[in-house]
Amino acid sequence: MKKIYTFIILLIPSLFAFSQNSLRLYYNSELLGNDDSIYFFMDSSQYTAQYVQLAVENISDNNINVKVKKTEISVVPGTENSFCWVMCYDASVLVSTKYITIPAHSMNSTDFYGEYYPKGHLGTSIIRYTFFDMNNAVDSASMIAVYVATPVGIEELVENDNILLYPNPTSGIANLNLDLKNDLTLEIFNSLGAMVLQENILNNSIDLSILPEGIYYYRIKENNRIKTNNILVIQK
Repeated sequence: MKKIYTFIILLIPSLFAFSQNSLRLYYNSELLGNDDSIYFFMDSSQYTAQYVQLAVENISDNNINVKVKKTEISVVPGTENSFCWVMCYDASVLVSTKYITIPAHSMNSTDFYGEYYPKGHLGTSIIRYTFFDMNNAVDSASMIAVYVATPVGIEELVENDNILLYPNPTSGIANLNLDLKNDLTLEIFNSLGAMVLQENILNNSIDLSILPEGIYYYRIKENNRIKTNNILVIQK
């Protein structure tokens, strides 16, 4: 399964085979595989919606009447999520009552929005959006939105020097894509905003094997100035 991270969006390629279904999904013009994940990193104090907009393509030779189903895989209590397809639905609606006809070999890139409101609550909510032929529900395409809300303060003024840890996801050893000329400090936070690792960067290879699997946030500082921050995924 391919994972796509956003806030600062990192596209992490993987191997997958596209199904023979008639529908395909795109995010930021990139073709998604079935159940690919998009990660959204946001401030928990955010009371406005975090949006995901998707394009839906019909690659078949026939017109398809497409509906949308929302599946709440895991949702943080107190948050709210909804979606728009023809119309914007209440958070309690799981399947659209309306459909959109997508002509053969055409794409709809404007009508779908997924919305997530953290409303002051920390944690990770996971929601699947499935687009399906209303006359043949098996003919479908889906993606998973992972909404990650962090405490106020993790997102500070960042110089955005494009310093990255890689590979990401990592199984334990991560590397830095820069020449070490100055004293740098790495800080890693868990999904609740607690710092779980802090160390001076002495070389370009960093051992993170002591950390369990999960989604983390890291920042790299130079003389107390934040040079970069981003999401880090550890998979073992």
